[in-house]
Amino acid sequence: MSLATVRISSPTGIAGKSNMTTILWLSRHEPLPAQVSALRRKFGEVKIVKYQRPLSTAADAIHLAKECGAEYIIPVLPLSFIAYLVDQASKEGIKIIMAKMKSIHECYQQPCPQFMEDYDTIIESRDYNSGIKIYRHYRFEKFCILEGIKFIERDL
Repeated sequence: MSLATVRISSPTGIAGKSNMTTILWLSRHEPLPAQVSALRRKFGEVKIVKYQRPLSTAADAIHLAKECGAEYIIPVLPLSFIAYLVDQASKEGIKIIMAKMKSIHECYQQPCPQFMEDYDTIIESRDYNSGIKIYRHYRFEKFCILEGIKFIERDL
């Protein structure tokens, strides 16, 4: 597997020493400027390694993290995949970070007057009932560490 582009933030460490935290970013979307800033505030010097292609298994994600020396993974993937990834990553000492994105509203026109470039993303979609093109507007709030995901089931 080949890793996509590497993005290094502005250094805050001592010259000649590497205090850099490596984060594997699993998403076809680029990190928002506010997300990169939040990671810098938390970790100081960071290297964000982006992988934008689909993955087959959580083991593939763990392999990529080990390949690039990532201590953290930020996945933008289906919840069932993330649940398994959290479990597998914890066995390898890798932490999973989730971006908390608040749903602002559905926009029916662009540009949205409430759009904040550093914090927001708009996902184009279609209303399933009417077929009308809509834009789902989300705003980055914060990152959190996922320690586990619990699915609560009951028989039908």
